[in-house]
Amino acid sequence: MKRPYNLTFSEDFSVINHPRKKVSFSIRNAKEMHWQSAGNQISEQTFDGRYAYLYYYEYWISEPMDLTVEIIMHDLHLIYPLLNEVLISGKRIDQEFTFELSPAEGAYFYLASGQYQLHLPVGRHILVGFVVDAGMFRPPAIQHFPFLKNLIQAKKEGSLTTVKSVGFRVGSITIKYLCILFSILNPNTLNNEHILLKHLIFLIDLSRFKLLDAPYSTQPIAKQTRQLLEIMILQNGAQALIKEIAQIFLKAPAQLSREYQEFHGLSIQDDRNKLLLEHIQQLIVEHDKVGITAHEVGFSGPSEMNRFIKKMTGLTSSQFKQQAEQKFKR
Repeated sequence: MKRPYNLTFSEDFSVINHPRKKVSFSIRNAKEMHWQSAGNQISEQTFDGRYAYLYYYEYWISEPMDLTVEIIMHDLHLIYPLLNEVLISGKRIDQEFTFELSPAEGAYFYLASGQYQLHLPVGRHILVGFVVDAGMFRPPAIQHFPFLKNLIQAKKEGSLTTVKSVGFRVGSITIKYLCILFSILNPNTLNNEHILLKHLIFLIDLSRFKLLDAPYSTQPIAKQTRQLLEIMILQNGAQALIKEIAQIFLKAPAQLSREYQEFHGLSIQDDRNKLLLEHIQQLIVEHDKVGITAHEVGFSGPSEMNRFIKKMTGLTSSQFKQQAEQKFKR
């Protein structure tokens, strides 16, 4: 996916190879650029993937400034402000469109081509963004993202009007999964595009459970929890943590467990283990060696997965694999 924008710096900025300050979150195999003026520094990291374009900007601002951004192509952007202490404001120069990027609040934008201006106040700011292929939001998946329908439609029509979605919370869990993605990008491996797309889909899914506008979240929390639990199992396998799910819904784990039990009639821990076993069953038939499955599903090794399967079914991993193979042959 090509870079869909250009930055224009004032004359007092110059490109530097050895910046004064290092970026807070390093992205493996990303392209880096750094610009510096007498008082300000801007560092860029970008990763050009086939299905997504990842960009990272860190700003050290001692003198407030405006940065001009030219959007070349109409695109859908997912933007995260990270660790910012004050909001960043912006506007479209040739249209009546203004926006704010508040600390710990992400948003989606349909950015139509045109000239934009980002106002950077004094402080350290980090913006992470993805240019997202809007084509992935096809029916029936789009039903989970009603807050994006007008942006998707704008992209489909090639609208000249810029649109911003409702915001969503960005906290320590989002940062954790962004950092995991940053650490594993590797264009030298054939599965890199799969990894980037898988993690991006997870981050997109995660955002819909953290919306700041209540009307978009009408389902009971226990029902949303089940949906997120399934997503977490697919993403993390044995590393899926109930305490993280509780944190996403701003609830204590014990309280969420009670609500889950009352709504679904079984404990969230039992349901988690059931979903994890189903996930193992689907993957174990794809590999010749049980150890490969154990690693892919997030166990520390075959022994840990074997203990889990034995506890859940009374079978060894090899016996469970044979049973799964017979099941899928039917």
